[in-house]
Amino acid sequence: MQIIRTFLANQLGLPSGWFGRLLLRLLNRNNAVMNDLVLQLLDLHSGNRVLEIGFGGGDLMHKIVKTGKPALTVGIERSPDAMAFCRQRFHHLLKQGLVELHLADATALPFLEHHFHQICTVNTLYFWSDALQVLSECHRVLIPGGKIVISYNSKAFLEQQKFSQHGFAVYEVTEVETMLKAAGFKKITTVSGKSTHHQEFFCTCGVAGS
Repeated sequence: MQIIRTFLANQLGLPSGWFGRLLLRLLNRNNAVMNDLVLQLLDLHSGNRVLEIGFGGGDLMHKIVKTGKPALTVGIERSPDAMAFCRQRFHHLLKQGLVELHLADATALPFLEHHFHQICTVNTLYFWSDALQVLSECHRVLIPGGKIVISYNSKAFLEQQKFSQHGFAVYEVTEVETMLKAAGFKKITTVSGKSTHHQEFFCTCGVAGS
């Protein structure tokens, strides 16, 4: 069981191989409720530029594009297999210039300052090597007044599943809110939701200061 948990934890952080490709499809389904709440909280408007950190199987990106509002939807991902999966999935949107995909680490976002109107991320917080640095980078690339939405499972749930013993960095809501404030975000709020398995999760939002 220990070996299986270690393998699964590693795959969740960096999907790869045949199992990783299967996992991407499963995550699209399992994260659907979280993605829907994030989409609602983003409050998209026509012409927006939106960034998703850790797009995985592309479910949230697909939902963002499907609204027809963003001028550009951009994703960064550190998994080459997830990148290949979504390059195929979004082939036509990439050709049309509606979507961009980048293989990059969130601690050094490859974008100019004040480039995006919204940033979102779902179930990636646990894998950031330096969460405050990532949030500072998010603040840098957001326009003043731009919004970030971070969705994540509770610390209690992740500890119950023993993921905290396999490299997951787990956080209380107050810790996430404190990091956002330290990175320069204002108007920080958190809402909760229930997954398809009736597990509570959180979405913490912040607005970039000037």
